[in-house]
Amino acid sequence: MPRALFILLLSLLPSLLLADSLDGHYLATLDGQPAELHLRSQGPQVSGEYVEGGRLRLQISGSFDGQLLTAQISETQSGQAIANMTATYANGVLDSHIAARNPRTGETLERSAVFHRQTFSDAAIASKANRQFRDPALIGTWVHEKITNSGGANFASMTTQMILQLTVDGGVSQWSRTVAGGADWNYDAPGELQYTGRWITTHTGLLEVQLQGQNDYQPAARYHFSDQYLVTESNTGKMIWQRR
Repeated sequence: MPRALFILLLSLLPSLLLADSLDGHYLATLDGQPAELHLRSQGPQVSGEYVEGGRLRLQISGSFDGQLLTAQISETQSGQAIANMTATYANGVLDSHIAARNPRTGETLERSAVFHRQTFSDAAIASKANRQFRDPALIGTWVHEKITNSGGANFASMTTQMILQLTVDGGVSQWSRTVAGGADWNYDAPGELQYTGRWITTHTGLLEVQLQGQNDYQPAARYHFSDQYLVTESNTGKMIWQRR
């Protein structure tokens, strides 16, 4: 091997070892809620995602020296830092300390948690358990409405409804319906079935659907609740649903 290439490999070796030793999926329990770390590294630099309770998702950035991880936890959309984390690493375990600061009150909340890295078999078992889970809060009929009004003398209004039904035995159906009207006319189209199939959820707040005639479940949308409303986010955007 040429000497120059040998020296280059030696210089890359520490960063390769760091990436291999820290990268992965870690699980812990924090205040009775499941917490996850998804970490990846490039040399001493670390990035990833922090997930708490299956619904709160935050970004992680920091550095790792082979033993100590020092990181900042930030809101995904605004990038605002809301917590600092330090953790010592050994044998697939991160013994962490998190200090979060309330930006409005200035109050600091400190918590400790021990995160265990999941092996391939552990992750497969967790995935299987997640796929058997149906969030009971989703069961029922949900309606999303979009209302469009036109101004002027020829006023008209059109309401487009999407109706999502999730049954306790795992059935899912979705319809669309359009109602429109003006001063001297109205239009009410019958509901059009968009799809039927089966549904499941994961503990990380993902709704998955197996369409009729298909073999596999596919991600449909991430979801969470805001008061009495269901909020879904997918590649078609954010939608707010009200229980019928």
